[in-house]
Formats: sequence, C-alpha cells, structure tokens
Amino acid sequence: MSSNSAKLAYLQTVDIFQDLDAKQMKDVEAAAPMFTCEPGRTFYRAGDPAEVLFILKKGEVVLSRFNEDGKRLITATLKAGTIFGEMPLLGQHMRYSEAEALSECLICSLSRRDVLELIRRYPVVGLRIAEVLSRRLRDAEERLEEMAFQGLRERLASLLLRLANDTDWRGNPVVKGLTHQHLAEILGTYRETISTTLAEFKADGLIETRRKRITILDPDGLRTLLAL
Repeated sequence: MSSNSAKLAYLQTVDIFQDLDAKQMKDVEAAAPMFTCEPGRTFYRAGDPAEVLFILKKGEVVLSRFNEDGKRLITATLKAGTIFGEMPLLGQHMRYSEAEALSECLICSLSRRDVLELIRRYPVVGLRIAEVLSRRLRDAEERLEEMAFQGLRERLASLLLRLANDTDWRGNPVVKGLTHQHLAEILGTYRETISTTLAEFKADGLIETRRKRITILDPDGLRTLLAL
C-alpha cells in the first residue's frame, strides 16, 4: 500500500469523516499533513501559539498539565480515531497542556483555516465534530463524578476497564503502554499508592501485571467493586 493510500485508509476510520465519499476523502487527505511520533515524544507543549487540530490516526496520546511544583496530571488518554488540539472555534483548548505520544503514532494536523474550509464544504463534518466533543464532555463529567464519590480502589478499577485496549491469547482485556506513574497521574494520586492497590488487585486474582502491561483476569470482579 502506498503512503497516500495508507493515509487515506487511516482517515476513513476517523469518526468525523464517516459520512464522506471517496472523492471527498481525497480532498481531506490533500489538506491534512501527516507526521509520525515515536513513543515518549512530546509534540505539543504548553504555550505553543499556533491554533491546530490534530487527528490521531494510529496509536495513543496522553494530554497532561503541570502545576507550579512540576507535578503532572494526565487529563486524557486518547485512542486512534479521535481529534484534539488548540482550536477555540471548536471548544478545543490545549494552551496549558502537553501532548505526548504513548505509543508510535500517526497524526494529521489541520490549521484553523483548514478546519473552517472543511466545515464550509462538508457541514456534516461539523456535526460529527460536535458529537465527538459531546462524548468527551460526558466522559469528563463521569471522571469528576468518580473523583467526588468513589474511593481509589473503585476509581482504579473503573480506569483499568475503560483503558483496556487489547486482549491476550485467552481473550482477557489488556491495558498496554501505561506505567504505574501514568496511572497515578491520571487519578491524581501517588505512584506508590497505585502500586499498592494494583498489588491488592493481583492478590485477589483480578489482574496480572508486567512492565507497562496489566491483564484483567476478572473484569466482573472489577465491576463488582464499582457496585459496592
């Protein structure tokens, strides 16, 4: 498959473009420069002035903020097929955040002018963008509710179930690519606390752990924690 064909194939999996036909998709492909990010690379930093909308075609990205003491809080873990960036026009704000590739990523970028032209030509794309942002707002509200009403064990169980992005040979859900520090930064706690809680889950037969890999052996057991 040629690089252009591969780029077009990835773009066709993005939710906001699902209503476009082949010819329209080629127009989008021509307007969206693509770049590759290796794991661990920060490709957007707090304070970057440019308005840009990123389209994550392959891989995973974490968005994070830092307080004055340098402590990091991961605000979102994004999977392939989603959009993010600094684009106030769409309610997207990253001016105080950083974006880091969690795994090898393929990313397209659109300027404000590109986005406006895209919505002008294909209004349905604007509707799909609104749907994506609505889902993200709902997810953020659910996270706030968890922080307010659930303890750490429940929040960690919910996070593992939500982040499972693969399965092993037995069909068990697997969370890949995240360290204990990453999990702590998502939940706003300390790495040592996460390590202790994961050890408890492991002792209870709920999970198996390896470096940057957590296998969920008993999803129903984790869900039971949420119902307590």
